[in-house]
Amino acid sequence: MSHEQPRWRFARMTPAEINQDPVQGEFFSREADLPGRLVREAIQNSLDARRERETVRVRFVFSGERNALSPAKAQRYLDGLEEHVGAVVGSGGMARQSDVSEEGEAEAAYDALASFSAPMEYLVIEDFGTTGLRGKIGANSEREPGNDFWGFFRSIGISPKGQNAAGSWGLGKWVFPDASIVNAYLGMTQRVGEDNWLLMGMALLKTHHLGDVKYRYYGSFAAHSEEPDEQWLPLPVDSDDFVQDAVSDFNLERLEDPGLSVIVPYPKADLKPAEIARAVLTQYFLPIVRGDLVVEVVHPEAGNRTIDATTVEHEVAEIGESNRDDETADSMAGVLALTQWAITERSGEPIEIEASKVTAGLNDLDLDALRQRYMGGERLAFRLLTTTRRQGQSSSEAQPASFDVYLERAGELGEGHDYFVRGHLRVPKMDHIKRQTARALVLVDGESELGHLLRDAEGPAHERWDPFAQRLTERWVGGQTRVNQVRRATVELLQRLTERPAERQMDALADLFPGDPSRIGQGSSSRSGGGKAHVPDPPSIKPGTLQINAPVGAIVVRPAPRSESIPTGTVWGIRFAYDTVRGNPFRAFERGVKQRAPDFSLINGDLHIVSEGCEAETVDDNTVRLTTASPDFRLTVSGFDERDVKVEIHETEEMAGESEEEAA
Repeated sequence: MSHEQPRWRFARMTPAEINQDPVQGEFFSREADLPGRLVREAIQNSLDARRERETVRVRFVFSGERNALSPAKAQRYLDGLEEHVGAVVGSGGMARQSDVSEEGEAEAAYDALASFSAPMEYLVIEDFGTTGLRGKIGANSEREPGNDFWGFFRSIGISPKGQNAAGSWGLGKWVFPDASIVNAYLGMTQRVGEDNWLLMGMALLKTHHLGDVKYRYYGSFAAHSEEPDEQWLPLPVDSDDFVQDAVSDFNLERLEDPGLSVIVPYPKADLKPAEIARAVLTQYFLPIVRGDLVVEVVHPEAGNRTIDATTVEHEVAEIGESNRDDETADSMAGVLALTQWAITERSGEPIEIEASKVTAGLNDLDLDALRQRYMGGERLAFRLLTTTRRQGQSSSEAQPASFDVYLERAGELGEGHDYFVRGHLRVPKMDHIKRQTARALVLVDGESELGHLLRDAEGPAHERWDPFAQRLTERWVGGQTRVNQVRRATVELLQRLTERPAERQMDALADLFPGDPSRIGQGSSSRSGGGKAHVPDPPSIKPGTLQINAPVGAIVVRPAPRSESIPTGTVWGIRFAYDTVRGNPFRAFERGVKQRAPDFSLINGDLHIVSEGCEAETVDDNTVRLTTASPDFRLTVSGFDERDVKVEIHETEEMAGESEEEAA
């Protein structure tokens, strides 16, 4: 074995290479704080590497000042890095503490170059119950599926993970250099079935010069090599003595257990034990309650915390303040109780409904009884049934799929809180029931075809399901519809559970149609880029023809009870606008359209339309054309805020004629 000192090395750029700086951080929203990003990605990687059905244990160990390495001892882990960091700092590529904004406020609290002369504080993230970084050490190709070692140390933006993994973009490891003031990390792994340890590192800086030589933005901490840059392949440190010293220097717990230990040198000050614990509780409460995950947070001054199924309630009570209403101590205690009920205490099978027919499916049940149960504070469990189909599969090859929704009324909340979880991973930016005083938990099996579909609807940060994601449309038939079914299920269920029972309203439209109906629809003006569709003057409409209900945040239009049957093919033009103190609300809405700031838009997805027994076509930002297909039809438009909504409805033969022409 070679006993040459391992060091950091950056390869020279060739004349043919494209100049490139790392942009991975742009994919991870800055709305998510650094502890949140680090915890989400680190634990996700560990759960993806779970060994069979073992409980995964993850340790976040801070050195603090007490256990920091002296500059002399730290040097052996920094050799070769300082000059490259200095080059990037010198070109303005890394923030310095002396940088200030025009207002005189410090823009950064870190001086990367000065760190090399200070004691090295560090943060260690270790996992147990995992496989370690498997795969051929000498491979450097995307043709190595399942090669976790290659994915962790030799790829950016390409993932070797299988389809059941929570992550799939190959960008998650960006959080490790992002957590370090010097933008670097070390990784030591022991693999299942092997006794030796493998140690390497990666730094992500920027393209930079040392003298006249230009270097790539990434470098590796690796075993000594005399190979020229064009032939050099970074290999893990092959000195047992060096690796054993690293185990001692960084107080690693790993001895013979397979897994991965990541060492973050000079962690940023944002990373505090309490913030790490908060992120663990808010992002991974489900696997903790299930007993699949245990997390330890260790600090020599702040003490130790163990978060598992037996301590999670106590830890949630200590979570402290939050800038998100759904992540306060009280809110997390609520979803924790709902989660515990859903997976450990609930008796009986969930109520099964077709996801494509949520409202109709509830009609087939005893809806009044469900309302009473919900309004009485009883928790409800639903299983929504759907299908998935990959591109290239025929309709007969569509796979059955389902997801579970757990609901409870939560009158103590100022707004509704919904929590979406795919596999073990919470997808946090999916707030859809803010206008309801309810709590909802949506669970999707991460190893199911629906779980795979939803993963393809996520960006690298896994923060939301985007029905227009490119990977979704490339890989799945009807992917947009499936995503919207999962996203909107809680909204549609709650609308039916909270709306008032149907009452006979013979004069439901009396305030919508004045004595002179020819005045309705006046004031419409064209808009740039196409012009507003003309809505003709309505004929007289018999009182009691239609009924309008207004559950929270929605408008429901359907035939009035005991009204005469409305013929199939009848076409209605329906306009919406928020009520105004004075003036015409529809003209006020049009002014907002002209100013490119409408109160809402049916076009861009602000509002959601569900049609049953009818066809609904969006005409413009606030107009729907409804064509009846059965006498018992129902149109629901949801997503409005708390303001009163004015509705203008008119039946027209002209619109019906246009519809027929378009259909032809």
